[in-house]
Amino acid sequence: MSDRTAVAPLRGRHVFDTSIPDEDERLRLGEALWDPGTRTRLARTGLTAGWHCLEVGAGHGSVAAWLAERVGAAGIVEAVDTRTDRLEWLTEHDVRVRRHDVTTDELPRATYDLIHARMVVQHVLDRPAVVRRLCRALKPGGHLVLEDTDTASLFSHPTRPDFLQDVKHAAYQVMSDAGHHLRCGLLDASLATAAGLVDVRGEGRSSVVYGGSGAARWYSLWLARLRPAMLAYTGMTAHRLDQAAAELNDPANSWLTQVMVTVTGRAPYEER
Repeated sequence: MSDRTAVAPLRGRHVFDTSIPDEDERLRLGEALWDPGTRTRLARTGLTAGWHCLEVGAGHGSVAAWLAERVGAAGIVEAVDTRTDRLEWLTEHDVRVRRHDVTTDELPRATYDLIHARMVVQHVLDRPAVVRRLCRALKPGGHLVLEDTDTASLFSHPTRPDFLQDVKHAAYQVMSDAGHHLRCGLLDASLATAAGLVDVRGEGRSSVVYGGSGAARWYSLWLARLRPAMLAYTGMTAHRLDQAAAELNDPANSWLTQVMVTVTGRAPYEER
């Protein structure tokens, strides 16, 4: 199948199969994998009581709940996503929950001390516009923290250079054809700088995953969500995807995650 053939039916479409019954589990496993590093990097902004924070693409809400603990009763935390039913539990933790599409909906200007978005920018089509929208919503001196992945390291194996590389290529083929940026973590620093932020910095983190672990299950569910598109638009077969699921569940295997790149920047105090 040519690249042109693949792109035509997928560009701008949501390629994940949302009918699988384990989406809540997938979100929670992703939180377990990525939240510790996220909390460390958010704390470095100086996050403290009284801040007004926005969590974009809040998922199941773990980061928003943690932010609420940090800002206390004097602060405000808003959690926004295109789907909010998984976030309703946050209202009991004094988090304001609302539906918001960052690709089309405007945010109040100069409002937030901290805006955080993890694995959001990599999925949108007009990334510069989204980052500019987030930056306009920062108070002077407010912090934007973007976290997106660089996929180059995924499935690096200690002894098998070809470990799941064909499956990785097929998965990211359909995702990139739909608009996903495979190295968005590296791109975020340029986007933040172009949007007018200062003190822009970036750093990456990766973890070793062991077959059969909770983190390995997260990858299995990721492939399950992509399976219909991979079968339809790549050379993957059901047999090969079943093999991949077995390899992910095998404790004899270990591999690296993607690199999660955290980019932080600050809105200047002078007039923008």
